[in-house]
Amino acid sequence: MKNKQRKKVVEFPNLKQRLLEKAMNTMKEKKFSEALALFEQARENEYAYAEVELGMIVCYMELGQLAEAKNRCKKMLREDIGDYFHILQIYITILIQLKEYGEVKNTIEAILEEDKIPSQYAQNFYQLLEFARKMLPGQDGAGESMAEVQEEDHHAFPIEQLHNGSLQKQYEIIQQLKNMHIRPYLPEIEAFLQDEGKHPVLKTFLLHMLKEQGVDSEITLHKLGEAATVVPKDLPSGEEDPFLNDVILVLEDTVNCENPILFESLKELLVRIHTVQFPIPFNPASPEKWAAGLHQVGNELYMIHSDEEELLAMYHLSAIEMKDIISQIRKLEDFSFLHL
Repeated sequence: MKNKQRKKVVEFPNLKQRLLEKAMNTMKEKKFSEALALFEQARENEYAYAEVELGMIVCYMELGQLAEAKNRCKKMLREDIGDYFHILQIYITILIQLKEYGEVKNTIEAILEEDKIPSQYAQNFYQLLEFARKMLPGQDGAGESMAEVQEEDHHAFPIEQLHNGSLQKQYEIIQQLKNMHIRPYLPEIEAFLQDEGKHPVLKTFLLHMLKEQGVDSEITLHKLGEAATVVPKDLPSGEEDPFLNDVILVLEDTVNCENPILFESLKELLVRIHTVQFPIPFNPASPEKWAAGLHQVGNELYMIHSDEEELLAMYHLSAIEMKDIISQIRKLEDFSFLHL
């Protein structure tokens, strides 16, 4: 009787990581069927589940399999896998493509009832909610009320609620101002910008509005304990901010090759804290140090093991500097959530 010997399965070093990287690169080349097969292999190996699932969702969307993409998104949201609000945006995009406007409306209304909405998503959620309502039969009141606001006499507009209203009401007033000629309200807007107690993200929204309307007079503001005088028309947009782009370039060199999904998450976090900080300069004015802090915060958020000494050496900063940057990032991140 022959002895039966079990075959040993020997995994090559970093096989799972290389498989995920190959899937990501194949997806970037728009070979979505091949990428999907690679993601499925990575999923079987139980590696980087959130990243794999998100990659598969993108592939299903590109291949026109929207129902499958929708179900996978819903599962990730239900099980709180990955970046919740990023997944939610993808989910809503799929619902709109499927013309499921009722589900869009119900989903966004449920989210808006919760305590925390990241500032970079809030405006988009309100716009999508208004769009969904317009697409539903007999529910176009939101669009009509906005048109009525535009036609109102300036003196009838409740600008005082910008100062006296709740955070929700302040946000709504700012959204209405976007569609109006705002120069008659410059004194009230500047008073809001100078009030240290007002939310820094709402101040950023107002500054961008002033820029869009070409306001070329000097405006003084107070934000995060700092004061600045700016000419809104001359302010850079987020994409034009050299410091923001310099931080992203550093992260491209240090993070993107190893973990492109972490890189995208760090860019998103950077945009959020930049929204809070704008237009006050980052201090210290070192892209490398802010990239280092973001990298460490990302590692902690996604429970990625990293050697602290290696990270400090990579970015050329001390442990004390790292601690200070992380403290600033967490403070700015907390402000980036609007409790509407």
